[in-house]
Amino acid sequence: MSDAETVCKRAMVELMFLLAHQRAPKVRQRRDWSLLRTLVREGLTAGPRADQLQDGPWEVGQRPLRRPGRNGLRYVPLVKRGNTEIMMPTPEEAEDLVAFLNWCGMPEFGER
Repeated sequence: MSDAETVCKRAMVELMFLLAHQRAPKVRQRRDWSLLRTLVREGLTAGPRADQLQDGPWEVGQRPLRRPGRNGLRYVPLVKRGNTEIMMPTPEEAEDLVAFLNWCGMPEFGER
């Protein structure tokens, strides 16, 4: 198995935990996604630049908020594919995750 495959498989496991938490949080606490962030950085270092991977099945989206939220944003940055939506802390991190998921050829994760 190549390094890229290993990074993508490890990221898939982390994404499944992150999505499970976002879909049915047990407590009002944000899930730390530092390991996933590290894997994304590692994958993007090995592959093409993030701006070259924005066109693909995964895309950046937004969910509007009624009042300013985290970082003063009036929306929640999302990474989307089909019915899968992953909430992200910043638009830049959403763009990086989109690039990474498109680079990995990551499948959709099912219903939200």
